[in-house]
Amino acid sequence: MSYNYVQGQHSMALDLRRNEAYANALAQVITPESVVLDVGAGLGIHGLLAAKLGAKHVYLVEPEDIIAVAKEIAAGNGLADRVTCIKGKIQDVELPEKVDAITSVFTGNFLLEEDLLPSLFYARDRYLKPGGVLLPQAGIMEAVPVCAPEVYAEDIEVWSQTHLGIDHSVARSYVSQSVMYYRKTLDKAKYLADPIELFSLDFHQATDTNCQVSVEYTITESGLCHGWAGWFKMQLGDNWLSTAPHEPPLHWGSAFLPLDPPLPVKAGDQVTFTLQRPPYADWSWTVETAGAKQSHSTFFSMPITLESIKKTSLGYQPLNNPKGEAALYVLSHSDGTTSVETLSNTLHSKYPQLFPNQQKAISFVQNLIGSFF
Repeated sequence: MSYNYVQGQHSMALDLRRNEAYANALAQVITPESVVLDVGAGLGIHGLLAAKLGAKHVYLVEPEDIIAVAKEIAAGNGLADRVTCIKGKIQDVELPEKVDAITSVFTGNFLLEEDLLPSLFYARDRYLKPGGVLLPQAGIMEAVPVCAPEVYAEDIEVWSQTHLGIDHSVARSYVSQSVMYYRKTLDKAKYLADPIELFSLDFHQATDTNCQVSVEYTITESGLCHGWAGWFKMQLGDNWLSTAPHEPPLHWGSAFLPLDPPLPVKAGDQVTFTLQRPPYADWSWTVETAGAKQSHSTFFSMPITLESIKKTSLGYQPLNNPKGEAALYVLSHSDGTTSVETLSNTLHSKYPQLFPNQQKAISFVQNLIGSFF
């Protein structure tokens, strides 16, 4: 569900465990002189908590139209005079001043999913005063091999079962390359070793999110390893908030990185786990024991043709087509003097095969405008 839907904000804006942790951390640092930035604010819960704690001024920055609802909430709580709502990405807006504290929820599932942290680093470098506070200020990824038969049966093995007489088993090879996220299901998984820290980021110092790590586990419980459970914990003031399966649920989910087939392990076995996740790229994980090795990557979780791969290479030489020409026409004439109606009329006339009716042309123009302006 899009973040622009208010219902899509439910699990975040009303996540009591998470929001209480943020509130407690904010209470440690907010003073009557504090200027605060809530970046990627959504409905603005953390920035509004800062204002309620007495901050001098709070800036809520959010790229979606839902910022209008945050503004109404601020007014409804008597905070409008100290809360400024700004629509746009943090890289595209201009704040009138530096801030004493930045709060954000740019930690995605398993810390790096969604690639939001670079926006936090930008906000930090552009707007945080020297000695200013970040909440959260650090994040750590952890993982552990697990025996999770219920999850495995429901999401992996099920693809090998005939459904209404149709065999879908070829799809299993794609599914087993996926990272899956669960809010509750993994709490039944049995840990086969002690969790190990994989990757950590000090948000005050970090400049990139490139994760490449290899760690060795000593198996403590014999069993069938169905994959790895992964999670992150964030530092909020003096406390840490964890998304681990054994912790109370949050709106973030624990990650499951499957093995297919499952790997039998015995207590005392040494298992090497390698995880790679470059910025804006795919997750890859390799598991190696004395007698077996498996490698998985989300790159293979979707079918992709050779033609599609060629289009992503730096040597590919794109050739324009009628759809590209239509897009170029719209963008080149978006100069503040031509209406959507006029642009769509022209497209309907020039490219009748692409836009057989006026509504298709209007939708095309509106989508382009929404993407670029």
